[in-house]
Amino acid sequence: MIKIMWLLRRKPEITFAQFQEHYERSHSQLGNIHFGHLIKQYRRNYNDRRVSETTPPALAALMAQKEWDYDCITEWELEDEAAMAEIVRLLADPVIGKAFYDDEEHFLDRSSVRYLRCDTHDTGVLIRSGGGLEE
Repeated sequence: MIKIMWLLRRKPEITFAQFQEHYERSHSQLGNIHFGHLIKQYRRNYNDRRVSETTPPALAALMAQKEWDYDCITEWELEDEAAMAEIVRLLADPVIGKAFYDDEEHFLDRSSVRYLRCDTHDTGVLIRSGGGLEE
């Protein structure tokens, strides 16, 4: 299994709501059309900057102190290297690649995009029992 994470930031001239709307209605749909058969999981994790009256004060202070300027962390889970190679091949296609790059111009600050290939370790489900944590 391969996990890829993309750190994404919106273009300065659009709102967060416009960014999210475009990503969900256009860009992620392109991904599903062209890569859906290759990506096992495709998640968009949007930066939820909301602080409400139920947010614990210590957490609200931490959120204010440590500003995070990325708007979304996208996760791809791929079966294997062959799936990744096929995505790279498809993006190199002049028609498919152009569709993605043209779409990105509507909402992404492409200079800020970061790509991480992750070595994921899962601890499993942790259950509290007798004051400790167990796997």
